[in-house]
Amino acid sequence: MTQEPAPGGQPPLVDTGALKNLVRPVRGKLLLGVALAGLSSACALVPYVAVAELGRTLLEHGTSESTLVWWWVLAGIGGAVLRSLLYIGATQLCHYADADFRYLTRSRIARHLGRLPLGWFSANGSGEVKKAVADDVKQVHTLVAHAAADMTSGIVMPLAAVVYMLTVDWRVGLLVVGYVCVVLAVLAPRIQQGYQRNMDAFNTAQAELTKTTVELADGVEVIKTYGTASRSFGRFAEATDRLSDVCMRWMAGIGRPTNLINTLLSPASMVVWIAAVGCTFIAFDWTAPGTLLPFLAVGVGLPSTVLNVAQLGYAIRDAQLGATHIARVLSERPLPEPESAAVPKNSRVTFEGVTFGYGEGTPALRDIDVVLEPGTVTALVGPSGSGKTTFARLVPRFWDVDAGSIRIGGSDVRDIPTQKLLSMVAFVFQDVILLRTSVRDNIRLGRPEATDEEVESAARAAQIHDVITTLPDGYDTVLGEENGELSGGERQRVTIARAILQDAPVVILDEATAHADPHSEADVQRALGALSRNRTLLVIAHRLHTIAGVDQIVVLDEGKVAERGTHGDLLESGGLYSRLWKAQQTVQETGK
Repeated sequence: MTQEPAPGGQPPLVDTGALKNLVRPVRGKLLLGVALAGLSSACALVPYVAVAELGRTLLEHGTSESTLVWWWVLAGIGGAVLRSLLYIGATQLCHYADADFRYLTRSRIARHLGRLPLGWFSANGSGEVKKAVADDVKQVHTLVAHAAADMTSGIVMPLAAVVYMLTVDWRVGLLVVGYVCVVLAVLAPRIQQGYQRNMDAFNTAQAELTKTTVELADGVEVIKTYGTASRSFGRFAEATDRLSDVCMRWMAGIGRPTNLINTLLSPASMVVWIAAVGCTFIAFDWTAPGTLLPFLAVGVGLPSTVLNVAQLGYAIRDAQLGATHIARVLSERPLPEPESAAVPKNSRVTFEGVTFGYGEGTPALRDIDVVLEPGTVTALVGPSGSGKTTFARLVPRFWDVDAGSIRIGGSDVRDIPTQKLLSMVAFVFQDVILLRTSVRDNIRLGRPEATDEEVESAARAAQIHDVITTLPDGYDTVLGEENGELSGGERQRVTIARAILQDAPVVILDEATAHADPHSEADVQRALGALSRNRTLLVIAHRLHTIAGVDQIVVLDEGKVAERGTHGDLLESGGLYSRLWKAQQTVQETGK
């Protein structure tokens, strides 16, 4: 497997074996399409050969060889027709192969993504998925649907032309082909060197311009308000100038040799060269005058097909890059499924000696022993970076623990099938996630089979029904469109309604009131009260006054359990929780 190494010990930038593996399922159709493209290219040369031979026949024999003249006319017409039919067949086969490739590859990626741990998506985000499923597949699509057949045509046609010219007069043929080879041998390396020399600088300058553009666009209000426009616009202007300078150097480096190639291998230059060679041979009586016609008919277009193949190299490079990234996504280790499914007895959640880390370094959690009893509310608090979110996301197996175990109803979560586990745990995130679809479908996400009455009942319990009925289309209003906007607190209550409808025995709330104003916060708290009934509830809290009445508070610090107990007990102990409480009270009093 050929690989192009990346700097810093990173995975290879280009893995050519990845492209071969991706197109293997459609290789049969693709190879047949390529074969038809090759035959089409050979047939495409026939009309030119027919014209040349027709001219030679008329020059050498006049109209006395009328039968031969008509045979060449028919050969030219037949070659053109056959070329069209073969080209249509090749194009259709390659596009059929491409359709199969896109379907099979995207299905394979989707199935693999469905088996990856949820933590992978947290670390990589939607951009990584979109790049693999859409952008990378599209890059390979160009090669499968177009470039493969075009490259075959670009190789077969000039080879057939060279063979034909050599059979007519090998000496003139060698001079014509040699001229093209010398021009490319002298100038093509200069283009490649200019490309390689400036590519890294171009990518760096482009990334810097993108960064400053986003900074300028996202922060334009703040920038103008605080009078820093000149400095920010200055950074943008500098990034623009740097990119322009790199582009100028790049174009200067490859522009001259490119222009020379285009000039020296243009049809006009080829006509001049062929005419000069041919006339010289005719003047010295080394060849017949009619011999010049095949070279003028066929040799003039020889460089254009060769240059087209060089241009297709960029398509192959893009396809290899796309395939390499797809292969990297497919190589991510899926979440192991249990061989025999465990059945939890209840909703008790138990952490037993749990240790977990994101790779090398200090673990995010160390030796965690915590029990969340059914029908109780446990609040998770602690300074930023103490491991609260990691703790909560280990319950539905965003990742598997490095040591210890997490059990629900006595069963290790690793022994519970993923779909069953996810149906048992409802997660209300701090960052509200709503789909661009109707309110009804957003609430129904956890239970697609739920009736409209059950959806509305969940919305009422989440204190959001009255808001939904004021929307233009009620429950059928599409969120995210002009008339489907909700406030932060309202959006949060929609996700709570979703969790209520899911009716999961374990519920995890990641600071559900973080984006709510005081009025909405009261509604959210009432909705949470409905959600917590008869369930095991875990709450990640930053506003400590919202969890003063919970059954148990677990205080995390640097990945370990620092304290646990009720609100009153923890205040009396004077530990970390007490300090956090006093700090928040001071801030609130200062702000009044």
